[in-house]
Amino acid sequence: MKLEILLEQNRSNYYKMLVIIDNARQYEKITGALAPQGWQAFNVTDHILELVERIPENERKLRIGRIIKEWFKELPDQVILYDTSILFSPELGRLNPVGAFKYKSREKEIIVIMNGQVYGERVRYSEPGREDYSEIDLSELIHSKIEDVEF
Repeated sequence: MKLEILLEQNRSNYYKMLVIIDNARQYEKITGALAPQGWQAFNVTDHILELVERIPENERKLRIGRIIKEWFKELPDQVILYDTSILFSPELGRLNPVGAFKYKSREKEIIVIMNGQVYGERVRYSEPGREDYSEIDLSELIHSKIEDVEF
């Protein structure tokens, strides 16, 4: 499906979060196509690592959610979030990219680019039994595999 059609569908959705499953690290296709339209891209891992440095290690699981929300409030209205795997980390309380940003997507247009395996309306990250394993419901969101997106 064309990227522009996905964005139009996303704009009319209650949650304006477009989830792109990208296991080949091709996020530049999205960021490159949308930068001329004013979209700004953010490497989530880089920003989270910077944010957690300010939190004592024994308080990270408790405080990281609030700190991410504060960081997110400062972002522009059209954002692309990539390299999101750090959010599954057990050390950070096993947040996930959808859960961390979904409710704020009512206020901003968001594209979340993440790894995972799509199973219908769900995406699985990692392998069952591993500490970072997560299964995420995407039924309320517009979503696509990157290989199905036309630019």
